[in-house]
Amino acid sequence: MSAADSTIYLDYAATSPLAPGVIEAMQQALVATDANPASPHGPGRAAAGLIDTAAEEVAGLINTQARNLVWTSGATESINLALKGMAGFVGAGTHIVSVVTEHSATLDTLDWLEKQGVRVTRLAVQGDGRIDLDALEAALEDDATLVSIMHVNNETGAIQDIAAVGERCSAHGVPLHVDAAQSLGRLPIDVQAMNIALLSLSAHKIGGPKGIGALYVRPRTGLAAQLHGGGQQRGLRSGTLATHQIAGFGAAAAHVAAIRDSEQKRLAVLREHLAEALVGVDNVVRNGAPAHTAAAFLNVSVAGVHGDALLMGLTEGMPALAVSSGAACSAAKGQSSYVLRAMGRSPREAGASIRFSLGASTTRAQIEAAASRFIDEVVRLRRIASAA
Repeated sequence: MSAADSTIYLDYAATSPLAPGVIEAMQQALVATDANPASPHGPGRAAAGLIDTAAEEVAGLINTQARNLVWTSGATESINLALKGMAGFVGAGTHIVSVVTEHSATLDTLDWLEKQGVRVTRLAVQGDGRIDLDALEAALEDDATLVSIMHVNNETGAIQDIAAVGERCSAHGVPLHVDAAQSLGRLPIDVQAMNIALLSLSAHKIGGPKGIGALYVRPRTGLAAQLHGGGQQRGLRSGTLATHQIAGFGAAAAHVAAIRDSEQKRLAVLREHLAEALVGVDNVVRNGAPAHTAAAFLNVSVAGVHGDALLMGLTEGMPALAVSSGAACSAAKGQSSYVLRAMGRSPREAGASIRFSLGASTTRAQIEAAASRFIDEVVRLRRIASAA
């Protein structure tokens, strides 16, 4: 048995394995239509047709029309296009309001924009990871020109009330950008009802291929292009479209559209089963409020152990658990979770946290095995610490 075969995969927030139908859709695009989709001849039109079909599937997940999507290389590029594009369009006087717990794709972009003279307000979060809407209201009244907020936090699964945020933004005439990388396929999204002007999407979070995403752009929303070249996609994002990747995104969107509600209910039951087992251990604390957390997510802090030792023990033991200590990008920088620190956890608590994220292949047997493995590892590490 290989290490991969013996691993319990609980890191769907980092990436999801390919959904049914995705490989087939990509193979069809690669084999049957190898022409440039911008070409006017028959093969080019066939490639464009596959893109149109995929666009309909993705657009259907967020209640918009296919023509309002701009294909990108992923959510990171979508976020950059939304924030830099809006700042470039507005120009002097740009004031972007965001949140301290955003993904680094947003935070790093805001840091860069701030150095270019853009005014940035970063809202704090409460203990459950959600913003105070009154604080948002005050920022909106301070000449805000854009609000950017993630729907589901990538570390804790905390759900922001986007409908309420959108209502307040609309009342002030301020466009709203939403990072929906973690909510697409998990929560209902209606860009019209939620008053969303810009929405960043990622394919590989829903079982599509890596390297492809999209940005929903509400009609008549001004954006300055960040990539220039052939003028594709109405000049908003130049470059030859990757037909096979887009086809894969469309297949993944069709799959999650069919299973979303029933699958999220199933995952919520499994998540609570796991949570009950873990928080039964002394000094293991759940991060976030279950009522406002996406079904796939469970984040816990563990006292009395070193965070790196816990993560290594879980990921290298038998059975190995594919889990993380937060966002993959933060882990790569060797940092404790800024998200948990913003929620009131101490640096030590934030550093000794584990994120479990469930998905299509997760079973009750796996959850029980993961809980047992986690508890054994915590007990082992605490015994070592007490003997030192």
